Amino acid sequence: MECLNCGAPVLENGHCSSCGMNYKLLDKAYNTSKYYYNIGLDRARVRDLTGAIDALNLALKYNKQNINARNLLGLIYYEMGEIVLGVTQWVISSNYLPGSENVAGRYIKEVQADPAKLEEANQLAKQFNQALMYAKQGTKDLAFIQLRRIMSNYPHFVKGYLLLALLYMDSGNSDKAKKALKRVLRIDKNNTLAVRYLSEMGATSKEIIEMKEHSMRIDVDASYNDEDQYKSDLEVLVQKGFDHIDDDSDMSVGSYQEINHNKFNLIYVTVGLILGIFVSWILILPTKINRATQENRQQVISYGEEIAKKNLKISDLENEISGLQNQIAEKKQEEEEQQQSVQDTKDSFSIIKKNIPNTTYETLCSEAANAISASQYDKAIELCNVALQIQEGESAYYYLGKAYKENQDEEKAKAAFIRIKENYPDSSYMEEIEDYLDN
Repeated sequence: MECLNCGAPVLENGHCSSCGMNYKLLDKAYNTSKYYYNIGLDRARVRDLTGAIDALNLALKYNKQNINARNLLGLIYYEMGEIVLGVTQWVISSNYLPGSENVAGRYIKEVQADPAKLEEANQLAKQFNQALMYAKQGTKDLAFIQLRRIMSNYPHFVKGYLLLALLYMDSGNSDKAKKALKRVLRIDKNNTLAVRYLSEMGATSKEIIEMKEHSMRIDVDASYNDEDQYKSDLEVLVQKGFDHIDDDSDMSVGSYQEINHNKFNLIYVTVGLILGIFVSWILILPTKINRATQENRQQVISYGEEIAKKNLKISDLENEISGLQNQIAEKKQEEEEQQQSVQDTKDSFSIIKKNIPNTTYETLCSEAANAISASQYDKAIELCNVALQIQEGESAYYYLGKAYKENQDEEKAKAAFIRIKENYPDSSYMEEIEDYLDN
């Protein structure tokens, strides 16, 4: 009988002759892992993706080398728009079982065959973080615009719909929030956050069940389109400004009351001169009134044009402010790029750090060196960052700095080499590093 962990013979006492593991306990753990995998598979088939993720994580807890559970977990993450997490599971799976027998290798090749897909995944993370920042800052109009752009390109991105629903709830638009949550329930019918948000909006359990049934008719592959566009404060100001001109402006200058000439007959007969003056006045007065009316109308139109110009100027200034805000955000993003990159790497590859064998660090460094030789510098940078999440070492920093150097990113290359100089003064790479830093 062979050990399930390392393949060495099992002794009569039930323990492995090599690793010392108890065969019965190990066999029970592996069977439990298969049990939770089957639960996750059943839940995935009925689109209970959240429940499937919980079950598959339990399966991997009992057996981290459960290839089927890990590959299915990657597919579920990919379906929910979490491309990085999905690829991470497939990479771990292919490390445990390389070769054509493992379908994870085919998944990885399909993703690698489309570099634009990887770039889109990177942009998705950046755009979502930007929308999240806008939401925290209170600029909901910018957050809405960013999320609509994300949803049009990634109709399966569950986190995006949840954030969109929160923004609608905060704006008091429960109908739009429910529409976004229905998309979530179509992708993941038992998503706990979606059910919680619906409950907070006053939906009963019966109504939530009806929404789940209704959501099954939604085509989640189609881009998310919200007909009622969110209006910014500037748009409302401009619209109210023109409406005010059209509705409230008083175009009249008063009414003219016709004079009753009968009661002045005696005066007209006896005083011809006065009659002539009155006749002249009556003939001239309507012309003056019309002229005054025309002048007032022209003045109102002039004021309207002036207000329109000012509104347009306000719009231009608002656009300029928005552009400056974007520039400030980009500057902050550039300043925090290295820190954010480390944080993203920690989030994306936390499972790798827990499960990958110790030899993976050397393997990743070796693969990074091969990637540099093949002029694949971006791949080398990614491999070095993964290696550093597992274990910090001079080799990973050296190849990271070399990849950045070849990729024309001098600032990050120097940062990597300085880490070696400060932490590994006896390194065999010191002579090359000092020559580079001195130049």
